[in-house]
Amino acid sequence: MTRRGIQCLKILAVVALMIPIPACAQPAGRLDTWASMPEGLFLSGEWQPYPGSSTRALKFPPAIVIDSGRRVLQIKTENESVKIGRAVRIDVAQAPRLVWEWKAVTLPQGGDVRHPQRNDQVARVVLLFEGLKAILYLWDTTAPAGLEVRAETLGEPVDRALIVIRSGTVGLGQWHREVRDVAKDYTRLFGETPGTVKWVGLESHSDDVHSQGKVLFGLIQFDPR
Repeated sequence: MTRRGIQCLKILAVVALMIPIPACAQPAGRLDTWASMPEGLFLSGEWQPYPGSSTRALKFPPAIVIDSGRRVLQIKTENESVKIGRAVRIDVAQAPRLVWEWKAVTLPQGGDVRHPQRNDQVARVVLLFEGLKAILYLWDTTAPAGLEVRAETLGEPVDRALIVIRSGTVGLGQWHREVRDVAKDYTRLFGETPGTVKWVGLESHSDDVHSQGKVLFGLIQFDPR
């Protein structure tokens, strides 16, 4: 695992152990807040950089842009990683379906979740559960769609499973709506009943392969079955 990969695990551990979460489970519904935000740099609201990370040194900080007539979140990277998220409390027994929209524009060349030295993706949707488990849904450059990878933790407390949802240039530059039964994914991957989702993250990485990436995010919500 690369130094950046170990750092990501440590950041997730900080999120898991220190970030306050709502006292009561949130009802199913939308988590994205882009429609209520002005165009321009994205530095406020419920969505914030991961603990221990910052957007100040980024070449391209996250931004709210207009695409297809609506406000969406743009994450663009150049030989760097961007990680933002928000604290939640989602009971997946009541709202097991995660729905999100994304549009990959530029893929980091050579990125591949199967190779620790090239583990860069244009987009990751991250769910961190109570119990120090995490599921990451990926748009990978090279690894095939449907691939599932259990990440090496090297003694770190967070156990991660990565699922490739989309791969390569098929559908590049187009909006896609994804639907995943999170409860089923969790039970299949970890062999136990899922705890509460306490953090939803959006990431883009291009530093391992020294390349560029660009992705747009639209709707993000949890729905009942």
